Amino acid sequence: MAFIKSAWELALEKTETLQVDPEKIKHDLKVKEGRQLAAAFLMDIDITKEETLEKFSAYPAEEQKAVTEGMALTLLANLTLPRTEKFQESFAKITELGNIIAPENEDLTSLMGQLEAFFSQYFKNQEDMIERMKQQFAPQLEQKQAQLRQQYGPNFMLRPEQDPEFMKLLDKNLSQLDTQYNNILMQAKNQIKGILNIE
Repeated sequence: MAFIKSAWELALEKTETLQVDPEKIKHDLKVKEGRQLAAAFLMDIDITKEETLEKFSAYPAEEQKAVTEGMALTLLANLTLPRTEKFQESFAKITELGNIIAPENEDLTSLMGQLEAFFSQYFKNQEDMIERMKQQFAPQLEQKQAQLRQQYGPNFMLRPEQDPEFMKLLDKNLSQLDTQYNNILMQAKNQIKGILNIE
């Protein structure tokens, strides 16, 4: 009769072959600390660039590379298509974080400047698209409005945002715009990874 091993025994067998790498654990811990340091800088308006640099400088030289990697990963995670036109405030903090990670790196400074212009263009394209679609949809909307006025009276107004058909079409077009811009953003992020020498 064959011996049937329990799940516990199988798990033990698998873990016997695993090697614990203390250097990797230490590296991962420092990367995590770098992420937290960068996140604190980005989220807390009271934390200054100088304080963050001071905390970073307190790490021994051999740990700074891993901490820098964590900070860079946080920077990359925060580079997303902006949702409001007031993105410049948070983007300024992200740019400052880039200066902390790689001080006086002209390639990074130039790329961050290009990204700011890219995000502004994204908003402009979004607004233009919404305006164009409203104009194209105006005849249909007027027709619907005329029908609804018979029901609800002569003062009834129908805005494009109230029309499910318009909103569905708008969502589809905005989604395509986001896809195009996200593809370019991904390329920029890969360039930043190259500049900062992280994987």
